[in-house]
Amino acid sequence: MTGTFTFVHAADVHLDSPLGGLAKRDKAFSGLALNATRRALANVVDLAIAEGAAFVVVAGDLYDGTWKDQSTGQFAVSQFARLSRAGIRVAIAFGNHDAESRITRHLTMPEGVFGFSNRKCETVLFEDLGVALHGRSYKDVATLENIAAEYCPPVTGMFNLAVLHTALEGHPDHARYAPCSVGELVASGHDYWALGHVHDASIRSEHPHIVYPGNTQGRNVRETGVKGAMVVRVEEGVVRSVEHRACDEVRWARPEFDGRQASDMHELLSGIGGVLQEAIAGAGDRPTAVRLHVKTSGGLQNKLLADPDWFNAEVGARAMTVSESLWIERVKVESSEDAATRGLPPELIELLNGALADPDCLRAVEDAVAPLVGKMPAGTIDADLAPLLAAASARDGNSLLAAAKRAVEASLSVDA
Repeated sequence: MTGTFTFVHAADVHLDSPLGGLAKRDKAFSGLALNATRRALANVVDLAIAEGAAFVVVAGDLYDGTWKDQSTGQFAVSQFARLSRAGIRVAIAFGNHDAESRITRHLTMPEGVFGFSNRKCETVLFEDLGVALHGRSYKDVATLENIAAEYCPPVTGMFNLAVLHTALEGHPDHARYAPCSVGELVASGHDYWALGHVHDASIRSEHPHIVYPGNTQGRNVRETGVKGAMVVRVEEGVVRSVEHRACDEVRWARPEFDGRQASDMHELLSGIGGVLQEAIAGAGDRPTAVRLHVKTSGGLQNKLLADPDWFNAEVGARAMTVSESLWIERVKVESSEDAATRGLPPELIELLNGALADPDCLRAVEDAVAPLVGKMPAGTIDADLAPLLAAASARDGNSLLAAAKRAVEASLSVDA
């Protein structure tokens, strides 16, 4: 019979991934954001030690891709060495961002750190705990087959924990890698599925537990709210509790303010100051980057739209009076030309805008589109397509996505 133990389930650390958007434009924020993913991993280690965890599971994307230098790997080794010295073991399944085909450098990990094979599912036994961990890493970035279907069967008489990097049935913000269904995982007989890949924390099933911890650090304005890891307590082979704990260092927020009743700029800025105060308080006073959405009307709206740089500066100045830890990533003033009025779904506009601030999306678009350009017959390239193809040839993801956004707006908009 298994004993009583605690483990920490983390995923999607994306070590040394740059935080999108604001970090490129604001030197002060860039300094804070530079090592945020490293500090988040250190916070996961602190959490495991503080909770007396027996082991830590990392369900994919420990790294964000091929290292720029050895310091990325060295930092991971240093943090896992802290766990090793505390007698805490680690099991890692590598995902699409740190698949074998993408990571070209490796450092020897400390004793007690196990990396799952990318050839087939393998099982690691912690016999002193009565735990069997099953998992498989990605060999290639685009792992499109259902690898869960070939996972090792449960070990009789042990607590069986399966580690998998997957989008399950699919997710609008993530590629459909290692697709499978909740029903399949439920039927597998394992006691806990430690998932990764989706950056939002969620419990998809409790019998057995199928859990996403989300990523440990939000990386752009689409990844708002608390980010961290799961602390899981097991008693006699039964999961007794699953708690999400914050490990992030920097927060992102997208507050909205309805200023249509504001009579003047003073009243508008006063109301904006209130929602900014709520944003920083909700982040536990962590450094917070904000994309503010403001609704206005009439002459005040015209004034803001006529000089957006001035209004951005006004909002930035108000943010500094609220907190030294608050930065304005962008101010979006809703106008009569807003996408919703023209007929574009607001969710689509938000997704397209977010893509422009997401380095992963830019890189994926560049990698996917550039090889196709040379295969297009010359006769298919007209004047409208030329700027788009030029951006693709130059692997200019920003221009490519901006052009795609304009094309989507033109094709989906309706006449007023």
